[in-house]
Amino acid sequence: MVNPAVLARQSAPCQHAGTIHFRGELAYIENTDCSDWTLLQFDSPFTGVVDATIAETTASRLRSSYNESDPVSFYGVLSDHSFGAYPFCVLFVC
Repeated sequence: MVNPAVLARQSAPCQHAGTIHFRGELAYIENTDCSDWTLLQFDSPFTGVVDATIAETTASRLRSSYNESDPVSFYGVLSDHSFGAYPFCVLFVC
């Protein structure tokens, strides 16, 4: 299911709050209202391009400031990268 916060494939830049999770080499933010998990990737200036290396670097940097399940808030663009029946959203942190 596509995240309802994403309109026309990406949201306007805004604040996103939730709980941070680390899985493998990646970091995610969980929207506690609907239990959706979104990949975190630093992206400034905004490009909207998912890059595994940048996402891993993002997680590494965030691990030094946050612990698993900490409440977090990030400013960025939420983007829908779903394909077929597989929902996949990325928060490009600006």
